Amino acid sequence: MNIRRTLSALAFASLVPAIGSAQALPDGKALVAKHVAAIGGREALDKHTSLHQAGTFSMPAMGIEGPINIYRAKPAQFVQQIVLGSFGEMSQGYNGTTAWAIQPMQGASVLSGEQAEQAKQQADFFADYPDVSKYTTIETVGIEDFEGKKCYKVKLVKPGVGGESIQYFDVETGLAAGVVRTIENPQMGKIDITAVLSDYKDQGGIKMPSKMTQKTPQGDVILTFTTVEWDKVDAKLFDLPESVKSMVKP
Repeated sequence: MNIRRTLSALAFASLVPAIGSAQALPDGKALVAKHVAAIGGREALDKHTSLHQAGTFSMPAMGIEGPINIYRAKPAQFVQQIVLGSFGEMSQGYNGTTAWAIQPMQGASVLSGEQAEQAKQQADFFADYPDVSKYTTIETVGIEDFEGKKCYKVKLVKPGVGGESIQYFDVETGLAAGVVRTIENPQMGKIDITAVLSDYKDQGGIKMPSKMTQKTPQGDVILTFTTVEWDKVDAKLFDLPESVKSMVKP
């Protein structure tokens, strides 16, 4: 008997059960569509013009906690306000044309480059409803455990700044469980951020995560939302703050 040939045959035979048990991964676009359906469908959000979320911002490792308010309006207006006791108020926003930020120590600034693009993406009223036609890649690359849940891992790529991310979709519910992407941090440069979405609740026919945990090199940032209001945001709220207006070129 040819020993080498026998060993080769045994090695091939050992692969047969694995090949036979392998399961084809679902299409990435189908997983995105399942998520959209699970949270209520695009038509559910089409009924609304604005959104106000209120809750708590905390960084447990630093002992920091304070109230947070986030305001959004169609198609892409956004203001976020965080009050951190003696540290003061931090705010940022995008009014449809200008991205800005006001920090307790640095004061007001007009954002540009990657930071401005990130603010614009954050302001997108339909950010949770990806337009698959704008992506060059939506590929399911595997099944992994993500924060204690069995999830499909999907790679999404689209043109532009910060256009690549890894999205995790809960195998059981179809809901987005989290995302990993690289962002531009003013103090630290490019950093990887993992955002964990949990505690989904029905908010007027739309399922939304009431808790978001951002894992950063500086420690976890936890956003817990306790109040959600639709269509009650005053449009004037998105006007540029006076300290920012003087910095915008006419």
